[in-house]
Amino acid sequence: MSLEAQGKLLRVLQEHEFEAVGSSKTVTVDVRVIAASNRELAPEVQAGRFRADLFYRLNVFLIDLPSLRERRAGTPVLAEYFMQRIACELDM
Repeated sequence: MSLEAQGKLLRVLQEHEFEAVGSSKTVTVDVRVIAASNRELAPEVQAGRFRADLFYRLNVFLIDLPSLRERRAGTPVLAEYFMQRIACELDM
């Protein structure tokens, strides 16, 4: 996510308001955010590619889920599930 977009998301989270594209009217919202990333955000903050204040807002409840390459036992289970699902869709 670009730093500009991060700033806009942070504004929504902190101020509970935003302006729709093409509008000058401010909309007030009450939102909860569930966010996911395929990157470790703490090193991204250190490198300056992710805003520290937004990371603070999003890092309330962390669930660290290892990638599939680190959980090889799950790959056959997922493959079987998707094969069965596609077979049902194709009436096989």
